Order: sequence, then C-alpha cells, then structure tokens
Amino acid sequence: MTRFTRIAWLVLPLLAGCGGVEPDFRVRDAGVLVRSDAAFTRSPDFPVRVESTLQAALDYWGGTWTDLAGTLIVFDGSPHVACAGHESSTGCYDGDIRVSTVDAGEPISCVEATVLVHEVGHAVIGDPGHADPRWMDFASLAGALEGRTGYASAGLVSCMPVANVWRHPPRG
Repeated sequence: MTRFTRIAWLVLPLLAGCGGVEPDFRVRDAGVLVRSDAAFTRSPDFPVRVESTLQAALDYWGGTWTDLAGTLIVFDGSPHVACAGHESSTGCYDGDIRVSTVDAGEPISCVEATVLVHEVGHAVIGDPGHADPRWMDFASLAGALEGRTGYASAGLVSCMPVANVWRHPPRG
C-alpha cells in the first residue's frame, strides 16, 4: 500500500463525516461506498444482498438498524484495509466499516464472504478483544446466509459465507 493510499484511507472517514464523500447507495440510514471492481459489487442484487446480510448480522449480534445509522460501509478492492495502525486487516470498524473484497489475492464472490458480519459485531457490541463467546461460532449465522449465488468475472459461482471466528477460550 502506498503512502498516498494510507493517507487517503485515514482522510476518507473524515470527509464522509463532513459530506465530502457521497455513498453509492444507502441501506436504511447507512451509506455504502464501493471502491472495488469485484463482480458481486456490480451485480444488480448487490444493494439487496448488503441489506439482507446486514439484517442477518444485526439479528445475530442482537443489534438494530440504529446501531448502523450514520455509518459508512466501504467495500474496498485492496487486499487489506488500514485499521488502528494495523496495515494487514481485512476489515475494520472505527465508527465506519471497511471490508476488503479480496482474499489471498483473489476476488471474493459475494458480500456474505467478506468480513462484513464480523465488523457489524464490533459496531453492535464493541469488544475489540473478542471476549464475547459469540465470536467463537458463527455457524447459525453462516447457515442463514448459505445457498446464495456468488459472482465471478466468468459468471455465476457458489457463495460460501465466511464464518471468521476467533477460536479461543472465552475470557471471563
């Protein structure tokens, strides 16, 4: 990541809060900004899929749409997003949500396969240390999102929801 890109990602949330960046579309009271060429971000059902994935995540975490009101959700085509000084994150919640649309150099095929659900968890419950036991098993949530179509440059593919968990003994 170039120095300019790092600076841009630090300034982007500030500009969004000042009205300098207009989202590509809105889901309820959250703005969605697409900075990716991943095929799923260009599919006609992308806004509906973002909304249904957010709803499933909110249900899982015990949140409501109020938890995401005013949030800017950015789908980024870079393999990593800067987050609190960590340059190798695939997602970040710092008042806004940023998620990568690339995994190990390959484009992700659907919104459900990004770390969006994980970052919604941070928006709803905080918990930067992942101490809540819900971080350990997203199976029910992944099950709610299974069976959806994914998109690739060559056409339709299967969508495998990401269950990015933190397998460790809960702190208590």
